[in-house]
Amino acid sequence: IRAVMFKLLLIALVFASPLALCGAFTGEKTFPHEGLQRTYWLHVPTNVMPDAPLVVVIHGYTSAAKYIMDYSQMNVIADREGFVVAYPQGTVDLRGNTFFNVGYDFHRDSTVDDLSFIRELTLDVRQRYDLSPSKTFATGMSNGADVSYMLACTSADIFRAVAPVAGVLMKGIADSCNTSKAIPVFEIHGTTDDISLWEGDMDNSDGYGAYYDLPSSTQFFVEAMGLSEKTSISLDDKDPNDGSSITFERYYTGDNSHQVWFYIIEGGGHHWPGAQVPWWQYPMDWVRAQSGNRDINASEEVWSFFSEYL
Repeated sequence: IRAVMFKLLLIALVFASPLALCGAFTGEKTFPHEGLQRTYWLHVPTNVMPDAPLVVVIHGYTSAAKYIMDYSQMNVIADREGFVVAYPQGTVDLRGNTFFNVGYDFHRDSTVDDLSFIRELTLDVRQRYDLSPSKTFATGMSNGADVSYMLACTSADIFRAVAPVAGVLMKGIADSCNTSKAIPVFEIHGTTDDISLWEGDMDNSDGYGAYYDLPSSTQFFVEAMGLSEKTSISLDDKDPNDGSSITFERYYTGDNSHQVWFYIIEGGGHHWPGAQVPWWQYPMDWVRAQSGNRDINASEEVWSFFSEYL
C-alpha cells in the first residue's frame, strides 16, 4: 500500500501545475537580460489556477517596482480575482533616476532595451506559472504608462490590452506603431497634469521629446481599430472636495472585441487615482496623493477594463 501511495504521489507531483508546486509568493526576483541583472517584484495569490491572467504593472520615472506595488494595491485585487502580478524594475539613467527607455530625448544615448526586457520577462513569468497566453495585460504610471503605449504598438502577440495612467503617446512610438494589430487601450488622465501634459508637447518644449495631446492619443487608437461607436457619460462625483470630476468616453464596435476607454479627469493632476500611499514610508508622495482624484480607484477601473477580455 505504501509503495502504491508513493507512486501516486510521484505522479501527482509530475503532473502538478507550476502554480501548485510554487504556492503563493510575494517578493523580489532577478531576471538577467542582455548583460544586466534586472529585477522585478512578483505577486502570486493563493487562489491562482492554471491559465490565470497576468497583469504587468510598470512604474514611473524616478520610481520603483515596490513603490507602485504598494500604492496601486493591485495585489489586493489579484488576491480577490485570482491573477498574477509582475512589477518590472527600471534601470538607472545618467541623471541617477530609475527609468524605462521609451525614447525620451535625454535617453537618446541609452542602449537599454526595455521593450525586449518586458516582453521576455512577461513570457518567462507566463510560462513559469502556467498562465494564460490570451489574458496578459499591462498598465503603468507616467513613464510606465508610456511603456504601455509602446506595448500597444509593438506587442499584440503578447498583450491583450493595456491601460496607461497619466501617460503619453510619444511621436516616435506612434510613427512606428503597428496599427494593423492595435489592441484595446484605456487611458486615465488629468486635464491639469503638470508632467504628462494634457495638451501634449509636439514642440518638445520640456525636453522629453515630442508627444501628442491626450485627445489625439486616444483618437490614434480609435482610428487604428476603426471604432465607429461612442458614448460619453459623467461618472458619479463621489468626493466633491477633491477638486476634480470624471468624464468617461467609450469607443467601441458592436461586438466589443476592441475598445478604447478614456477617463478624462477634469481638474486632475499627475496621479494614480485612489492611490494608497503609506504616509510613514513616503511622506512627500503621501502629501501629493491627497490632491488626487478620489472618485475612483484606478486599479479597480483598470481591472474592470481588462476583465472585458477574459
